[in-house]
Amino acid sequence: MPHILERDKSSRWETVTSWVPQGSILGPLLFIIYLNDLPCGLHQVIYADDTSVLLTAKNGDELKIKVNHTLYNMVGWFSANALDLNMEKTYIMKCTSSYHQNEAFQIIYQKKTIIGINNTKFLGLELDKNISWKNPVQNIFT
Repeated sequence: MPHILERDKSSRWETVTSWVPQGSILGPLLFIIYLNDLPCGLHQVIYADDTSVLLTAKNGDELKIKVNHTLYNMVGWFSANALDLNMEKTYIMKCTSSYHQNEAFQIIYQKKTIIGINNTKFLGLELDKNISWKNPVQNIFT
């Protein structure tokens, strides 16, 4: 038997303190303005509601230190600006040329594991950890 709504039941009203309509033209612009003062010294790429940080290091140990330092600064900034870093959507991709050994890579930050990925789409371009064009070319012909 289908559920029948009771007409005398209603939700209670709450005050909305901040809001931008999902899918609005104004949303991405406000997001970029809002994120304009992310911690200095980061090589970041911000597009619409997505932020990527690019780091370089000479070895895996240095990279882990830089990633942890960057996450610390980003999480602090997000917290101070009433935002949360979605750890479920946070990934890391360690890129090296194909002739270098490229072992599995992951970071543990605040008891959460950030998974190392092998490839990702970045501003519509498919990148892989070996800096090759194998996957994008294969996808064109499949």
